[in-house]
Amino acid sequence: MLLPLTVVLLQLLNLAVPYACDVPQDAGTQSSKEEKKAPEILSPLTEEERSLDPRTILLHQPDLAADLGFFVNEGFGGYSGGEHYVRKGERYREESQYWTFVGEIGKATVRLYPGGRVYDDMVPSRISSVEGSLHYPQAFALNSAATLSALGTVEVDGHKCLKVEVLQDGRAEKNYLYAALDIKNLIIARQWFGPRASMTERLSNITLQVPDGLVDIPADFKPIDHVRWTKLESAMVTYNGKPSKDYGVFRAPSGELFIWVNDAYYPWEYLYRPQDKTVEIAFQGLLVNRSGTYIWKTAEREAFSSRDYSRPSKHAIDAHLEEIPNGIRFRSNNYKQDQATIGITW
Repeated sequence: MLLPLTVVLLQLLNLAVPYACDVPQDAGTQSSKEEKKAPEILSPLTEEERSLDPRTILLHQPDLAADLGFFVNEGFGGYSGGEHYVRKGERYREESQYWTFVGEIGKATVRLYPGGRVYDDMVPSRISSVEGSLHYPQAFALNSAATLSALGTVEVDGHKCLKVEVLQDGRAEKNYLYAALDIKNLIIARQWFGPRASMTERLSNITLQVPDGLVDIPADFKPIDHVRWTKLESAMVTYNGKPSKDYGVFRAPSGELFIWVNDAYYPWEYLYRPQDKTVEIAFQGLLVNRSGTYIWKTAEREAFSSRDYSRPSKHAIDAHLEEIPNGIRFRSNNYKQDQATIGITW
């Protein structure tokens, strides 16, 4: 359920960047179609290059600031995105024209709001210390079940790169990393091939000079106020006339309900606004616990959100909402495949 929402958000935010899917070459020199046809020709390793240990290279990545772009090919289509990325030690900063995040790899993430000089510290961790990526290639080397092999060298965006193959036990996927030998072995590109999709990530406009403080919360920023939601313990949910076995209902102080039904034909989250008498499909991360984990992934009884949800709804759906004693009923969503009724009583 995550991927469709990611695709929608990327399309809405218009984060497209022209990065090719198959071979990490200069995107400005040829079209994606031409790049797909261009073969990648590897040069044999020299004696000196054969002495390089791929795992050591990954474990000793330099600090960097760069533009990071990616393209995902789903076979039937694809999507792309980009951001400015900074990594200094275990801390990082991600920034686009729409958002800014700072945090620590595998740990807490904070969203900065420069316009208001405030920040939200209840944000899900964005960069894993376990799943390798161009954000944190060290994770590949930290995985003892991964086999790393140097295949040869190839030029990528003017840099002579060592191509490293990463195979992980029990996983039907391959990763290829490109270490720029002239930039302290920085991994500047990654290709991922899965059973049904593939992805390319690449860095550009690279500098290894990272100013102190860029990956920290500015001293003059203040934390935002959060709204506390409480779980409706008495709530009962039905889907298509049958009791749901995997659901949750949380109520805001002003009466709104955040509802999810995970055993529906299409698992979705909904926001019911009693003041407006509307239902809308809600952002799945609207409610989180104190550490930023989406509340529907936990068994906790209190949740938190920013105050943004209280804005007038622009996304109400034709849900055939019906208010009943101590409850509501509405149509699950607008897909033809799923016109079931969801009922909530409390």
